[in-house]
Amino acid sequence: MQIREAKLEDAQALKPLLDQLGYVQSIHFILQKIKAFMHDPHQYIFVAQIEAEVAGFLSLSIIPQIATEGDFARVAYLCVHEQFRGQKIGQALLAIAEEIARQRGCDRMELHSSDHRKLAHQFYLAQGYQDAPKYFRKFLD
Repeated sequence: MQIREAKLEDAQALKPLLDQLGYVQSIHFILQKIKAFMHDPHQYIFVAQIEAEVAGFLSLSIIPQIATEGDFARVAYLCVHEQFRGQKIGQALLAIAEEIARQRGCDRMELHSSDHRKLAHQFYLAQGYQDAPKYFRKFLD
């Protein structure tokens, strides 16, 4: 398994992974997002590749903080293709994200996982993450 930053050529392979998460988007949309991430030094998309196939991905944001010494890192999306689950790909993706976060001066990692993703919750707890139940959001028009 190889973990690397996403390239534009990965858009096609990322689509079914986003579909599995419930985010059905066009290839064009995904390409635009990859381009935006490539030009933003606070954003990363990592892919796990097994032979020639993308087996999973993780997106990471570095969020500078004004009130604390350490910045925050946030995992926005993590998905391992159903056929590759159970092979420690998720752990490997989180490990590289945590290493980048440390290198970038972050002192914590955050992530949000929808209430219905019970298996994901078990996975995150097993990786040392703690349940932090307060989360607020507002959709903007």
